[in-house]
Amino acid sequence: MENIGFNNDIAVGERNFHIQTEVDESEGVAVAKVFLDGQVISVTKSTLDDSLSVDEKTSFAKEFHQEVATDMEVLYYINDKVKSVKHATSANKLGLLFLEKSLYDEAITQFKFALEVNPDFYEVYSNIGKAYLMNDAYDDSVEILKEGIAKADHFADLQNYIGIAYLYKEEYGSAITHFEKAIELNPEYIGAHYHLGVAYLAKSLSLDEEEAKPLQEEGASYLKQASEKMLNRKFARFDEVVEKVESQDFEGAINEFLLSKPKDILTQISDLENEFYLKFMYGGKGKDDTYIADYIVKLKEMVKENPDYADTRNNLGIAYLIQCRNIFLKALEEFRAALKINPDFRKAVKNLKLAENDGKGFLILLRAILK
Repeated sequence: MENIGFNNDIAVGERNFHIQTEVDESEGVAVAKVFLDGQVISVTKSTLDDSLSVDEKTSFAKEFHQEVATDMEVLYYINDKVKSVKHATSANKLGLLFLEKSLYDEAITQFKFALEVNPDFYEVYSNIGKAYLMNDAYDDSVEILKEGIAKADHFADLQNYIGIAYLYKEEYGSAITHFEKAIELNPEYIGAHYHLGVAYLAKSLSLDEEEAKPLQEEGASYLKQASEKMLNRKFARFDEVVEKVESQDFEGAINEFLLSKPKDILTQISDLENEFYLKFMYGGKGKDDTYIADYIVKLKEMVKENPDYADTRNNLGIAYLIQCRNIFLKALEEFRAALKINPDFRKAVKNLKLAENDGKGFLILLRAILK
């Protein structure tokens, strides 16, 4: 069968992207890759129906290709909108979307803008630090994370990220201090256990055998704990590091670890909630019933896979409220349409008045939740 594929360049913001979409028959998916300066910055897949004909698959892939291109354009459109409204939450969420696509400059710009609007938005400090880490800017990461810790030293992410920066700067004592603090704040922090184990091993390499041994035992212990806490996730080169440790090749373990970079371990997981929020608030999707219904379906699938994830449950609750809001607005339209037809229709007059008065509280509630 002839390959199905599409390619084109798009210029958005001050960037020039190349988008390539192909149909992978073996996996039954259409795969769209976005390139920047020859590097893949995002990969999106969409499942194909096996029953589709070649022409239908071609049409599906073409439409999917265009959707990916449109999403990039919408992202930069929202970027301009967020600048004008000066809303810290929106700027932070947009920064996370840019970070997901490895667009570090745009991500950092949005995070810094969020802090300008709200200097006490402590989560943003960890996001900036993470962005610098993923871009291998360790000194910049330490600087901003220190600022965050001075304001909120109880955030485990701040402690973990600054530990990672120190680890790659080979300042192992400082790294260990912060990883231990992260674990104290969150005993289930898998990444902190992993990096603390590596930091102990790295520090041991500069010591004599007698001094090194207890550090190596500590390092191996933390790596074991990280392994036990993992569910469906493995860090880049984790198995290779553990294999070297088990064979007592600690220098080899550190060399294996250094083959990965922070961006390989801290890669931003696709954030469905942030994308939905921004498209709902700024991308013209506020009244799109199909878009909201699709979002709810995806969240329900996530709840089914991970029923104990509080964030997903919270996002699903908000989505249901948004759905109610759209239905409520449709109800108002129908009451008004009834009065247009018959201005003396008392029931419609009463219903519209009740809905407008009592509905204000609901709309204020939703506005406060989305703020």
